[in-house]
Amino acid sequence: MKGRKAFVMILIAIFASGAIFTSCKKDNTSDDSNKKANYRSAQDNSTADNIFSHVFNEVNKGARYTGSKNIQDTIQGCPVTYITPGGFSYPKTITLDFGTACTGTDGIIRSGKIISTISAPYIDSNSVVTSTLQNFHEIISGKDYSVTGTEVITNLGHNQAGHPIYSVNVTGASVTSTDGTISWTSTRQNEWFAGYNTYMNWLDDEYRISGSANGVDINGATFTVNITLPLEVQVGCWYIKKGKIDIINPGYATITVDYGDGTCDNIIYVVINGVTYTVVVG
Repeated sequence: MKGRKAFVMILIAIFASGAIFTSCKKDNTSDDSNKKANYRSAQDNSTADNIFSHVFNEVNKGARYTGSKNIQDTIQGCPVTYITPGGFSYPKTITLDFGTACTGTDGIIRSGKIISTISAPYIDSNSVVTSTLQNFHEIISGKDYSVTGTEVITNLGHNQAGHPIYSVNVTGASVTSTDGTISWTSTRQNEWFAGYNTYMNWLDDEYRISGSANGVDINGATFTVNITLPLEVQVGCWYIKKGKIDIINPGYATITVDYGDGTCDNIIYVVINGVTYTVVVG
């Protein structure tokens, strides 16, 4: 998700420049004011979160084909989608084959496969999609990431507003590049609050995301991420539109990120040690 990629850029900029952005300082005389924030953990969480958001998007699109009235065994494109068995019987296996270099509509080059088993049509309550990665890579901004892990998407039915709810859990994930290896797990719930009535048109989809994540950064430091205000994401918007997260390292100051009021813009607020940095991305 490009909003998360933007957050990586923010953290790199803060780390490199020591806060070149507009800031609003508060008095803070606690011991925490003397602690530095762990930018490495924040950056590594954002990298892993970004990549597995991409995996969710790809599986989401692939799984919808199984609810189509024109199910095909093989759907050509990038990636090539294989569905077995054909027809309307379940469970099914969906293989997204990115080959050796498949450039997606998001501009990211992928290779390898995402192999998913789906218990029932994706839109049916209690359907479960379990996805594993086979020799899967993403090249983002020229850097090659090798990715492993399991992602399980479960349709939890509808909330009181009539919106479909999905749990999205990632376990055993690792993201390896020339920088090192990130270990990561995530427990999320996605509320599909817009676009669910146009099932085969994923371009109008919008989600509210809640939950948490934890992991180990490339330097061996543990971290936890809590979504304190649901994140709102929209297909076609480059940025997370709304929501807040806290990134917590034992012994370090908490990093809070506020993505704004729901406008699709490039303004994000980062709070560290009581100082709010207003960040314009791009």
